[in-house]
Amino acid sequence: MRNFSRRQAAGRAESAALVVSLVWMVLAQLVCVLCWDAGLLTRQASLLHWLVVGVLPPALAMWGMETERTRR
Repeated sequence: MRNFSRRQAAGRAESAALVVSLVWMVLAQLVCVLCWDAGLLTRQASLLHWLVVGVLPPALAMWGMETERTRR
């Protein structure tokens, strides 16, 4: 029973992390689009910033959670 509650808590933590990462990616994309629209970044620079700042950190975090789960 205790093991089930730990798995359930881990599942909730992973779900929360997924929601946070999705919100982060959308927010970073919005900021990059606004910077592009304002002329602060070119289209290519805006895309690159979004990929590096918006997509890469959540992807690496999710990948780290997956590799940690497979080690157990």
